[in-house]
Amino acid sequence: MAESGTQPGKRTQCVIYARVSTKEQQEEGYSIPAQLKAVRAFCDKEGLEPVEEFVEAQSAGKAGRKGFGRMVAFLREQSEVRVVVAHKLDRLYRNFADQVRLEEELGIRARYVVGDVPASPQGELLRDVQLSVAKFYLGNLREEVKKGMEEKASQGGWATGRAPLGYVNDKRARRLVVDPLQAPFVRHAFERYATGLVSLGDLADELHERGLQHLRSGHKVHKSSLHLLLQNPVYCGLIRYKNRLYRGQHEAIISPELFERVQRTFEPNRNGNMEQRHLFALRDFLWCGDCGCKITAERHRGHVYYRCTKGKGKEACSQRSYSREEDLMEQVEQILASIEIGPDLIAALVEESRLLDQEAQQGNDRERESLERAIGENDRKAGRLLDSYLEGIVDADTYRRKAEELSRERFTFEQRSEALANPTSERTACVEELAKTAASARIRFTGASVQEQREVLATVLSNATLQDQELVDFQLKSPYEVLVKDSEGALCYEWWAILDLNQ
Repeated sequence: MAESGTQPGKRTQCVIYARVSTKEQQEEGYSIPAQLKAVRAFCDKEGLEPVEEFVEAQSAGKAGRKGFGRMVAFLREQSEVRVVVAHKLDRLYRNFADQVRLEEELGIRARYVVGDVPASPQGELLRDVQLSVAKFYLGNLREEVKKGMEEKASQGGWATGRAPLGYVNDKRARRLVVDPLQAPFVRHAFERYATGLVSLGDLADELHERGLQHLRSGHKVHKSSLHLLLQNPVYCGLIRYKNRLYRGQHEAIISPELFERVQRTFEPNRNGNMEQRHLFALRDFLWCGDCGCKITAERHRGHVYYRCTKGKGKEACSQRSYSREEDLMEQVEQILASIEIGPDLIAALVEESRLLDQEAQQGNDRERESLERAIGENDRKAGRLLDSYLEGIVDADTYRRKAEELSRERFTFEQRSEALANPTSERTACVEELAKTAASARIRFTGASVQEQREVLATVLSNATLQDQELVDFQLKSPYEVLVKDSEGALCYEWWAILDLNQ
């Protein structure tokens, strides 16, 4: 039935909006093609003529979605189009700001395939109730993630993903263990900097000469990373979470006394440490898209601005504008949202890894059975050899040589069998840890302290390029790049084909 007021034979122009969030992307009926099919059929039935379609695949937890923004710009220019059609209300809105922007400011009528609300006071009430429910859902999800991480930290667990330099993640025990290769470098860094006789830059060079390299890039550890390392209480056995310290379950690399001595060297009145008084969230993570130089930050009249250092000379860079930190933070949050996956997808990935581990274990069990038979045959050969020796059939030298060969063979079989006896659950634990870290990255970043924000970025992001106040390019660190999703919200990569999660 056509909307009231529509003349027979005349179709009302509209635009279509479809969105899939990270939570629903794997669920039947939520895909972009499924939404578009249903919305187009609805428009045909209701006498509506779509003139443009806008789609995107990301969370609608806050205003500022790119597809939504393009749609708003289109509606501002096309004053004759005053209807937006979506599959459901929560596909179009999940916050009141977007509703006000469309309906109050632009006078748009929103129509829905499922749960269409009438243009009446009762319809407005129903719409506001649905928006309140969606807003509660997002807030509750955020709180549950935060509570889970806080509980883990309060029990002394590592709640922020990948282990810091000097430790590795024990996936079975779910805790940090000391890395015997990297821990000596960490200890040396604290001991040297505690003397007050070396700068961060010189210490970074010194550690590099001794053989310390960034675990993922293989390059020299930058002095900004070294600064964060030397202020991280995890190395003296403590877990810092939301500016609170908890006694960690892990082994300390340095003593609390040494850690306190190093912290005193960062006081502003100490020589050589004045540069550390101002720490900016995005500095050291941004590069100029024009000349490739580093982006620096400065505070002016209560705001933080970022600009190119123009390290290659002013003539080599055409960038003249300054970027407000608030604007860049929104773009960073969108990047973090691109790897944000919901609990359903986490469960699906963990289940898939569990099935793969199960298949691998079944293969291991079959191989162990074959090895057990080989060990049995080895024992029978050893028994026959001994009988031959006792009966004088073989001499002593031949017996010793053959017995040693059989003994080495049996030892090889036993070692292989013991290795196969260990459950192959490391991959499942790694998948779960990776997925949960990615799912909570944006939530942990939003509203966190500057140092905590830098820790999130150091884990996930690298080589972000700034040009004309926009982050035009970036790289996600391994293995988080495998969580990038396409325009329909599906994972772009074959999960197990490109990632060895046991590394």
